[in-house]
Amino acid sequence: MKSIYIVIIAATLVSSGCKKFVEIGAPVTRLVTTNVFSNDNTATAAQLSLYAQLYAVPYNLHAMTGLSADELSNYSTDQTSIDLYSNSLSAAIDAGNLGFWTTFYNYIYQENAVLENLQGSTGVTDKVKQQLSGEALFMRAYFYFYLVNLYGDVPLITSTDYKVNSTVARTPRAKVCDQIIADLKAAHGLLSDDYVDATNEPGTPDRLRPTTWAAAAMLAKTYLYVADYDSAAVQATAVIDNTAAFALPTDLNKVFKANSAEAIWQISPQSIQNFTPEAIYFILTAPPSAKANRSTTVSPQLLSAFEPGDNRRINWIGTYTDSSVTPHINYYFPYKYQSGANTSSLDEYTMMLRLAEQYLIRAEANAELNGTGQAIADLNVIRRRAGLPDYSGPTDRTALLTAIWHERQVELFTEGQRWLDLKRTETVDAVMNVVTPQKGQIAWDTHQQLYPIPQESIQNDVNIHQNEGY
Repeated sequence: MKSIYIVIIAATLVSSGCKKFVEIGAPVTRLVTTNVFSNDNTATAAQLSLYAQLYAVPYNLHAMTGLSADELSNYSTDQTSIDLYSNSLSAAIDAGNLGFWTTFYNYIYQENAVLENLQGSTGVTDKVKQQLSGEALFMRAYFYFYLVNLYGDVPLITSTDYKVNSTVARTPRAKVCDQIIADLKAAHGLLSDDYVDATNEPGTPDRLRPTTWAAAAMLAKTYLYVADYDSAAVQATAVIDNTAAFALPTDLNKVFKANSAEAIWQISPQSIQNFTPEAIYFILTAPPSAKANRSTTVSPQLLSAFEPGDNRRINWIGTYTDSSVTPHINYYFPYKYQSGANTSSLDEYTMMLRLAEQYLIRAEANAELNGTGQAIADLNVIRRRAGLPDYSGPTDRTALLTAIWHERQVELFTEGQRWLDLKRTETVDAVMNVVTPQKGQIAWDTHQQLYPIPQESIQNDVNIHQNEGY
């Protein structure tokens, strides 16, 4: 293996005491194809390296969108953190610092290269070629899902042809979503039903590589976002009904553990660090500091959203009490991930897709389809696990949807969902018109619901234009 030159490598991840977010080294943008796709082992290594690169991406996504929305309060003096929190991003200062545009397109390039080279490979067996192709399609869809929901219309690039890609214009969101669905359908037909290990054999307890169930879960999510409620319900049901593989742990402290029964797909921390970025950067061991990594707290808006007796408030919100001042000050932080820097063994993986979201997707889909009974039943599954009584409010469509969206807020907080939910449900202006002044900014402007595109990308491609308002 040492003689094989694989250019796709895990990006170097560096965290600094004065940085708010985890820095991610730029992914490489080319492959040496002669050797990489000559056999099963090296081709698999090329795909697996992408998951290692994803180590810090979920945390950054959750933290940044949490600051944009109403989930987190900011104590950092980092300018981009300030601008995210105050809903005053600028193209000149912040667009490049956000990182999602450049990083995700580099990952998309990698997956396009994997797909192209697998197709032309004679050394990779059909079984492995099928699995890796399914994973590459799934991951390409995953990255485009977040690109269109963070930026709106985005260039749709499905090849490695530089001459073509360098002049691609922004593709309408609906067409990109069509491609996401097409990729996920194709992935569903290629991926294994069982979790496979690094040798592509089934039977591993680790839920670290996408399966048909991950493809179904992402299809359910995408269909919900494009308002295809029948299809969303069908795909969510397929995952929910697989009770042999998935279940909701009754102990909330076990939900985010490695290989949790609730996990549909997870990402493992790097082997050299036995903890998740979410635990490192969210857990407070001192008051939040302007220059420390731990510079966010749970917002007052999120804290007040929990009903009395909600076990998610008890188990998933931690408290640091500063007793050096009088009166003492309590700081509240996300505590879904509880294994921080002092952990001696790897017992948590970052959750990418989980079962509770599928129940809430099906609940919302059925509420839109007038399937009131099923919608309330799914809503109550989540409420009962949280120790709350069954839903007893009005059953008209508007009231029921409001209840489901609220349940998403308190179930899926700091998982990168809230900011996207506010936009897709068209409640972002109503909510942020109230929240933005509470953050200290004068007023909310609706253009801030889309992030600015990096200026460098606009300069390099004359057919890409900036989002309105920047």
